[in-house]
Amino acid sequence: MIKELQRLIEQMSRELPGILAAAVVTVDDGMSIAEVSRKEDIETAAASAYLASIVKSNGKAINLLADDEVVDDILITTSQYHFIIRHIEDEPFFLFVMTSKDEWLGKARMLIKKYEVKFTRFSGFLKKNYQ
Repeated sequence: MIKELQRLIEQMSRELPGILAAAVVTVDDGMSIAEVSRKEDIETAAASAYLASIVKSNGKAINLLADDEVVDDILITTSQYHFIIRHIEDEPFFLFVMTSKDEWLGKARMLIKKYEVKFTRFSGFLKKNYQ
């Protein structure tokens, strides 16, 4: 199963040249289950642990501010990069994509939505083994 997740994350990253890193990450502990990086100095696994805390705290904040809302994604921008975090409600994982700031943000978000359907096929396996 892990090999299939790895193949899928690599396939997704090849569809958009501006993707610098991508990962499938467990929400509970921030463990990177499958990842890809196109830059030597990106520590995707370490960043994944911190991103899990963002996903959890974002969910708590949204519940306090707008209880009936569901978060589509979390977007973090810097002077050089876009960080997109997509967590489907009730799933034990989230998708993380890092792109260059030059990459079209809308296209990256569409790609993540396209692939999240494919990743949810592994939901049972992930819930059983990583929750």
